[in-house]
Amino acid sequence: MACQRGIKCQESYIACAKSALITNFVPKFVGFGAISRDDVQETHTSDLAVSLFSIFLSDSVILILDGTYIYIQKSSKNNVQRRCYSMHKHRPLVKPMVIVTTTGYIMSIIGPFFADGKNNDASMLRNILDKNADGIMDWLQEGGIFILDRGFRDILNSLEDDGFETKSPSFLPKAEKQLPTSEANHSRLVTKIRWAVECVNGRIKSWKYFDK
Repeated sequence: MACQRGIKCQESYIACAKSALITNFVPKFVGFGAISRDDVQETHTSDLAVSLFSIFLSDSVILILDGTYIYIQKSSKNNVQRRCYSMHKHRPLVKPMVIVTTTGYIMSIIGPFFADGKNNDASMLRNILDKNADGIMDWLQEGGIFILDRGFRDILNSLEDDGFETKSPSFLPKAEKQLPTSEANHSRLVTKIRWAVECVNGRIKSWKYFDK
């Protein structure tokens, strides 16, 4: 009995700490509501990004988006277990969408999403924008440059219709063995900017708190 009471006390402490963080810490320091567009442009936009995309900037902000994954334990619920199982990794996992600036400042991490085929990078981003998750659409005000990888190819035209500028690596045309020089150089420039989100993904996966 004493052991059970101790476990319940620990759970209540964790619940209180979580509630305090969500109420007092998260709104001030995490998410799109914690920082203005001007601060992102002035403080969290790298000189390299400005030099590469200055013709598109004006009042826009540059954000790098990437869907990553975190391994989880096997769920006891059959439906959840099926939706969390990744056919690519052959393990159960969930997918958060990571949104950072070009300096690596974490704007928001939205999700997590299930790992099944219904949730690729493109569909996750479409869901986020349609639901205005974390107030992203209010913050962007239809003015933003998205640095993306090839996993977002199915949503590129839709984003441009919504008024966003997109930059992603070029695709190799059919029956071609290599990209033309101009497109290869464009892909290299995108890769030079996208390193920031890969670093953030590595940091997230290094935290033991998120391990399984």
